Amino acid sequence: MKFIRNLIFLLLIAAGALYYTNPNEEAFSVFLADYVQKELADEHPGESEIGKAFRNGIGQIAGAAGGQLAERQDLTVASVYTIDIAGTTHVFVGMAGRFFPLKDA
Repeated sequence: MKFIRNLIFLLLIAAGALYYTNPNEEAFSVFLADYVQKELADEHPGESEIGKAFRNGIGQIAGAAGGQLAERQDLTVASVYTIDIAGTTHVFVGMAGRFFPLKDA
């Protein structure tokens, strides 16, 4: 009986921590800007300083626009963000202050 009580207590603490660290739309905008910059960097290795500045600008624009265009499903302990970029649907899960890409379809 003591084991079950301790397990329930641990689960409640974990759920509370996940609820508290569930990322909001602002955090998603910051993540999306970084994500776009990294994706563009992967496509063009060895780019010039002008290319890097251009990539950073595009990432910031994508983050600002994407944060407003993304559809958020709040699951209390996590959030699912869905956004359509150039006809491609991207799905991200936000949990514990981090984002994880699920699907690029």
